[in-house]
Amino acid sequence: MSKISYLNDKFINFKDAKIHVEDRGLQFGDSIYEVVGFVNKNFIDINFHFQRLRYSLKELGIKYNFDNKKLMNIFYQLINKNFLKNGLIYLQITRGVQPRNHVYKKNLKPTVIIYAQTKSFNLPNKKFKGVKVISYPDLRWSRRDIKTTNLLPNILAEKIANKKGAYTSVLIKNNKITEGAHSNIWIIKKNIIFTHPVNTDILKGVTRTALELIIKKSGFKLNENSFTMNQFFNADEAFLTSSGSLVTPILKIDKNLVNDGKIGKITLKIAKLYFEKFSNENLKN
Repeated sequence: MSKISYLNDKFINFKDAKIHVEDRGLQFGDSIYEVVGFVNKNFIDINFHFQRLRYSLKELGIKYNFDNKKLMNIFYQLINKNFLKNGLIYLQITRGVQPRNHVYKKNLKPTVIIYAQTKSFNLPNKKFKGVKVISYPDLRWSRRDIKTTNLLPNILAEKIANKKGAYTSVLIKNNKITEGAHSNIWIIKKNIIFTHPVNTDILKGVTRTALELIIKKSGFKLNENSFTMNQFFNADEAFLTSSGSLVTPILKIDKNLVNDGKIGKITLKIAKLYFEKFSNENLKN
């Protein structure tokens, strides 16, 4: 559990981190966020996170300019102040505080919330594991490419997944899989890797972005097209990706086993390549 957090330019005790009752992030979900993984105190795909953060701020018109190095310094201080080695940094930026009104005022001062928490990652070693997922309707708003805190549909989907003993939910729109409730979804068929194209139907995952480059460099064939539930059921392999899950094999969806419930060879190879990539980058830093 985090003991020290960062709120509006100050490091304070986590239990004392409070925001105003009329903060627009609280009342309207008028805010964006990022979740950054770190292993051995080194950040994973940090530059991709900063790129997406700027994109989300720009798309919502939230006026917050930041310097990569200064923000990374805050992250490092939180890791050290909380005596963490492996975990996640949570960063949220709201539009700010004003009397409750749907129309926001210009030049509001954003609220900045940052804290760290410990996490054990699913790494491609002897303990590498696959997961069960369920299908669920995609009920989210139409700008899923912006990483906002408007996550109620995701929460409802994850509660159902939890009740059914599943790791997460896979979201379906017009019989096509868009993505997971907090991940991007991939299938493999006849050595071809499929995942949904980048558009407003999905969030451009940071791990997805990094993995796309790895896949192309490694000689695998990548097909960025949406796929149906039947294609998922008939896939040779499947996996999901996110900053918290990294590359995690999918062994079962609903009542259907994938690859007889075993981790596939290509999935394992991709997971190892990704792990090697961020491990090597950390060694350089």
